Amino acid sequence: MDFRNVTNSVRPINTPDDMKGLKIRTPPEIQIEAAMEALGAIVTPISFAELYLALSQHVVDGEENPVSVIYYNKYNEVQKHLALTRHVYNNMILTVSAMSWPKLTPGQQTIFREEAASAGDLMRKLTGDQEKDQIAKLQAAGMQVTTPDLAPFRAKMGPAYQARFRLCRAGGRSKVPGDGQECKGVGA
Repeated sequence: MDFRNVTNSVRPINTPDDMKGLKIRTPPEIQIEAAMEALGAIVTPISFAELYLALSQHVVDGEENPVSVIYYNKYNEVQKHLALTRHVYNNMILTVSAMSWPKLTPGQQTIFREEAASAGDLMRKLTGDQEKDQIAKLQAAGMQVTTPDLAPFRAKMGPAYQARFRLCRAGGRSKVPGDGQECKGVGA
């Protein structure tokens, strides 16, 4: 559960133009691929299990992941630059089946909702604290960290929003596959 950020071995990223031409490994998720392509990066599919080796051999220039993934996989050993782009928020969703939920009493449902909200608040705080600590450790190990102004990055996302809209409307859908958000307003 965390925001995704970009690392690379070529240059610091401070503006969207700094992404142009970088070969970036992304997971096979259309919204991430489309976002990187909208910034001018060259999306390159590589299995996560092969990513460290691919980075060390410069098969790709960089990758994008949450800080915790970058830290625990020691990508700072093969990447010089970390840009805190926060372009996607990875989250964990607490779910209960439609068959099980009605079996709970209204009181149990209330407790479930309240405790789920409390757990979410705690996880966001702990994750934020952990991220700050890990960024400091990555910097101490020599990784250069930039915190770009995100507004120009958002301004370049038109093609990514269009790709998401096309996926959303494929087959006459009214909601985005996987996240259930309404298609309205996107790409209209």
